[in-house]
Amino acid sequence: MDEETRAFVDEVLEETSEIFRTASGEFQLRGLCLDVFASAPTTDIRLLKERGVDADDFYRRELAPSWEGLTQAERAHKIDQFIELSHMLGQADEGADPPDPFLEIVATVHTKVLLLAWAHDRTYSYMDRLFNGPLQYRSHRYRLADGHV
Repeated sequence: MDEETRAFVDEVLEETSEIFRTASGEFQLRGLCLDVFASAPTTDIRLLKERGVDADDFYRRELAPSWEGLTQAERAHKIDQFIELSHMLGQADEGADPPDPFLEIVATVHTKVLLLAWAHDRTYSYMDRLFNGPLQYRSHRYRLADGHV
């Protein structure tokens, strides 16, 4: 993972762990997509915006079909497929000057992988479920300790 992507995960996505979660623990991927397109923190998202892609279109076309109405296993399978595609795109001839449509495909796939994987981890991660989801783990511990943590 390059430095820009690492910074995006650490400084942007990490901040969204609580902001886009519903009471049931489901992560609101559309809200995240709107947020990151508004701030355009990565080269990939800036390139997509320069090419006229907006957040609603990106969500509707690229993210929703791999998220909405799917089970955990179906979502994971989609993410695995996009990770594999990302690896294949990364093996393109580095010495060549890639055409603009190829760069847009790479930016789309990279952004899609990051946002889908983040939403998946925030929805299904055990730690997120324990501390932030419907289990209300912190509240139970607090109550069991007579109000002392």
